[in-house]
Amino acid sequence: MKLVYRWPTFFERLIYYFLLPDLMAKIVYEIILKVPAITVNQPKQFVFYGLVALEYLIIAFRYKTFRPALAQVSPICIMLIVMMFHGIVIGLWWGNSISRMVIDTVNVFVVFANVVILSDPRKIADTAFDRIFFVNRVYAVVMVALSAVALVVNPSSVISLGGSTATAISVSLIFTEIYLMRSLSGRAILRGTVGLLMLAATVQGWNRTTLVFVAAAVLILFARKVGQMPFKITYLSMASVMVAAVALAALPEDSALSRRLAGLEDVDLSARTGSIGEREAESDAVGDKIAALGPTGRIFGAGHGASYDVKYTWEWKLDYSNAHYGWVLFYLRYGTLGYVYLGLWIFTLMISILRTWRSGNPASIFVCLLSIWNVGYLGTYGYFSFFIAGVPFVRPASRAQRRATFSVTEGSRRDPVPIA
Repeated sequence: MKLVYRWPTFFERLIYYFLLPDLMAKIVYEIILKVPAITVNQPKQFVFYGLVALEYLIIAFRYKTFRPALAQVSPICIMLIVMMFHGIVIGLWWGNSISRMVIDTVNVFVVFANVVILSDPRKIADTAFDRIFFVNRVYAVVMVALSAVALVVNPSSVISLGGSTATAISVSLIFTEIYLMRSLSGRAILRGTVGLLMLAATVQGWNRTTLVFVAAAVLILFARKVGQMPFKITYLSMASVMVAAVALAALPEDSALSRRLAGLEDVDLSARTGSIGEREAESDAVGDKIAALGPTGRIFGAGHGASYDVKYTWEWKLDYSNAHYGWVLFYLRYGTLGYVYLGLWIFTLMISILRTWRSGNPASIFVCLLSIWNVGYLGTYGYFSFFIAGVPFVRPASRAQRRATFSVTEGSRRDPVPIA
């Protein structure tokens, strides 16, 4: 028997880079140091940026073999370059903290760099999705098991697949694998069951965006299969309803998801308390900040490194640079022009979804699902758009292949991409 090993492509390695920091954080911070998970977002980002920085250095040393297809991604790349230039110049104009300017610029630069790199067909072609799916199943099982351990030693822990980015990656891979099921063999059923069980195990830690995404993903799954496999649609529907019913029935009343759903019933947009009220308070505070900067601030914003003070339910956030609503974050950094950037951002994401939702290409399906996450999080956690590092803007092979493709082994979940 001949063992064939396929070295991971940049695309595959990037997926692992999204997951690894959360696995490390679960062990080191939640279990060993007993720190609340919500407080370790920045260390995880540093680990991720360190990993991709090594990738960029390798590409720089091997620049002669790098062949990006800039014509495919030039519109979004031009916008990202303009955003970086805009943010840096305006940040310097207002005298913002240099360290914070660097952090805000790195976020945008990584999106830009990954879009450019992944436009090179060789960075994504022949990606071993069979291996990615296996690694993701192992990751999900291990994270659920570690979460159970963390609950014993750290009361602030929850059973989860990681933070917002890692959860989006892992859940999107679970759905991508389900989308690609060709038969209801014992092995396929086992794989799908493991994925559904991991979703059910983590449901109590979901936020509202995750719940909406899962509903959208299920609807797209049904839309993809209608008219193709009516009996399988019935089986999938029954399995989905059963898992959802059991998971929601077992949901503790004091779980994070229960509190978030209950909060929707009593939401008062005129208040400035609670999770939604605090987002409204951020919007008010950013509006005051920009208004104080005058006409220049209203047009160009406060630039990269901008911060403001906001009153939360139980505390003041001083010198704060986050904003949960995407449009508030873009307005803070780029002013009225930020709405133009945000509009183009959403337009590009919608084009990505429309191009890829019917594709049989695993990379395209994955990009489609991440684009849906991105659109959803623009209304709840604007930084997610940068932390997902440009993957939703990648343009893998579309459904119709007009040019020659890399050959793929029968039954392999590799990703064919057009080559020049």
